[in-house]
Amino acid sequence: MKKFLILFFGVLLFANPNKLFNEGKYIQAAKEYLKIGSQEAIYDAANAYYRARQYQKAIELYKQITKPSLKFKALYNLGNAYAFSKEFLKAKEAYEKALKIKKDKDAEYNLKIIEKLLKKKHKKQNNKQKQNKNNNKQKQNKKQHTKNNNKNKKQKNKQKKKNTEKQNKNLNHPQKEERQNNKEKQKKSNRQKKPIKLNKNKIYPSKEKIKKFKMTKETNTSDIRERYYEIMLKNLKFNTLLLPLRSGENEK
Repeated sequence: MKKFLILFFGVLLFANPNKLFNEGKYIQAAKEYLKIGSQEAIYDAANAYYRARQYQKAIELYKQITKPSLKFKALYNLGNAYAFSKEFLKAKEAYEKALKIKKDKDAEYNLKIIEKLLKKKHKKQNNKQKQNKNNNKQKQNKKQHTKNNNKNKKQKNKQKKKNTEKQNKNLNHPQKEERQNNKEKQKKSNRQKKPIKLNKNKIYPSKEKIKKFKMTKETNTSDIRERYYEIMLKNLKFNTLLLPLRSGENEK
């Protein structure tokens, strides 16, 4: 009777974890396994969490397995849990440790798959790094291009400003130049208007006669010279027939 009561209360206190596991109630089964606390129960609890896809909890429990008879299974399942968590490098290490204990086709196959995934991941990372490098280079080139454009714009604006200032200066310059020309003309006219100082000791022809002489238009220079000398001689009041020789005539 006492034994029956102990068994009855034991069943009430501890639910059957295997039954829960078979029914698909993995979380409840894992908790019940952990209540037992043996290496086998911890291993079963880890499997229950693995089936429930709570891989991190399963990983923590698989790591606690030290019993030699369970070690290979624990490492193999640990590799699977890491693989589903996409921690491929740790999965590779777990499979390699399992294969050191014994050779297994499934473990070898899984290891090859993980190695392929690692290569693919490594290649993807390299491509990503190259892409990032190219993107950074493009950004730098774009930045440099923008900088050069801004510099060119500044230079153009500066040159434009210079040209505008020069144009404005040139617009004012003709007026300045005109004023200067007028000044020079005025100076010339003043020079012309300046009275000629005559030598009192010399006798000059009258202004009217000189004016009449200037207005006379004769083509032959020798005739002009003759006329000039005639006027000069009359003014000097000399009665003489001496005239300057014409060009081409022989002296008599």
